[in-house]
Parts: sequence; C-alpha cells; structure tokens
Amino acid sequence: MKNIYEVFDEFEMAWSKQEKMKVIERNLSPLLVEVLRLTFHPDFQWKVKEYPENYIEDYTKHGGLSECQLNTELRKLYMFQSGNPTAEKLTERKQRELLIQLLESIEPREAEVVMGIFRKDQGVDGLTYEFVKEAFPEMLP
Repeated sequence: MKNIYEVFDEFEMAWSKQEKMKVIERNLSPLLVEVLRLTFHPDFQWKVKEYPENYIEDYTKHGGLSECQLNTELRKLYMFQSGNPTAEKLTERKQRELLIQLLESIEPREAEVVMGIFRKDQGVDGLTYEFVKEAFPEMLP
C-alpha cells in the first residue's frame, strides 16, 4: 500500500479528471477515505492551521521507517478538533506540545498531510471538495 502522500503525488500528475478518479480507485483504502473525510467534511473544524514554531522536520524518517505512521496517528486528531470536549480542555501550550510530538513522530510528508487536514486543503491540484463529493457522494453533505 502506498503512503497517502504518494497517492496525492500520483493524483496530481494525472492530467484529466477521469485519470484522477482512476488514481483514487486504484489506491482506495480506509486510510485514504478517512484523510479525505477529515480534510473536506465541514463537520470537522480544527484549532490548528499552521505548523507549531518548534516543529523540526526529520528527513531521516522515510518510507515507513518512522516510529509511527499516519494510519495510527489519525485517531489522535480529536485533540485538535474545535468543539471536542477533550481538545477544549487542553491549554494552548499542551495542545502545541502534543501537536509537535505527533508531527515529529511521523515522516515529514505525512506531517504535511496532517497539516492539510487542519487547513482543510491538501494543496493537491484537482483535489477539491467537489471532486471528493463526486468520488464519494455519501461521504460529504
């Protein structure tokens, strides 16, 4: 299975909407669906929009060799969700510390995917709310 950022790279290189749809179909996984849902569903709003100041990218982590991977870390995103009772109880400092720990535990390219979730935009050409709504009509309102 490819990393999500590899799927996004392939998606971006596809020239037509049909080719982009085929990339999604070929790489369909529960992780990809969850990343798209967290990124584009309006019910998910995030307290974080930018990398924390003290975040350090560790480019020695690559190809699934980091201690954690995106698929295991996604379940922790509730700590940064606006309106989530746990997230609302965390101080800004504690939330920043947890975010740095999460981002530094995964590959930098996976950290980019997490930040894309928080910004509600993965920064991938053609990967829009409208595209995801068409690909997964039941997922988005």
